[in-house]
Amino acid sequence: MPAIVFDFDGVIVDSEPVHEAALLEAARTLGMSFSHRDYLDELIGYDDRDFYPALCRLNGRRPTAAEFASFFAHKKPAVRRALEGGAARPYDGSIALARAAADRGVPLAICSGALRDEIEVVLDRLGIASLFATIVSADEVVRSKPDPEGYALAASRLGVAPSSCVAIEDTPTGCKAALAAGLRVIAVGHSLPEDVFPAGVERFAESSQDLRLDEILEPARG
Repeated sequence: MPAIVFDFDGVIVDSEPVHEAALLEAARTLGMSFSHRDYLDELIGYDDRDFYPALCRLNGRRPTAAEFASFFAHKKPAVRRALEGGAARPYDGSIALARAAADRGVPLAICSGALRDEIEVVLDRLGIASLFATIVSADEVVRSKPDPEGYALAASRLGVAPSSCVAIEDTPTGCKAALAAGLRVIAVGHSLPEDVFPAGVERFAESSQDLRLDEILEPARG
């Protein structure tokens, strides 16, 4: 049976605004900034390690290890406070889809650029942690999306060949990672329009509500 590997932020929960706000707050402590358009066009989908140098490029700065440590020290607690306060709400249809898949015996995983504790606090609050056999988070991989390492690790932990896994993603960066790992990919438009996603994406859905389990498990034809 095929397995499903979900991205987390922007697929299961509407947490991109939480991360964007925390990242902007941290950037401003370093005298840097970015616009919402910059975030969507240049920055969304990166984990902290890749976001920081991209932010530096955008601001004409050279990244340093000390500055990254300061950036991360400001960003991490800001995200945690927001998530613990319930700021990240599930997208309509996302939890129902995961529950329906689990009820059918479909192996489920999460592959995310977020930190494990950020993911787990939300899953626990929503009461869905038990649906997922494994979580691959940013703190468990050496190379983040668009590198395929995370998706390859998720498939390995599930004991399923990558070609038998379907990734559900909301960013081009995440889609590229899943495609490079050999997964089928379905994109959802919670964050971005269809025309920004890379070739190779099998299907595009406007939202989680438009995803149908049977269609996810059945490869697209033609």
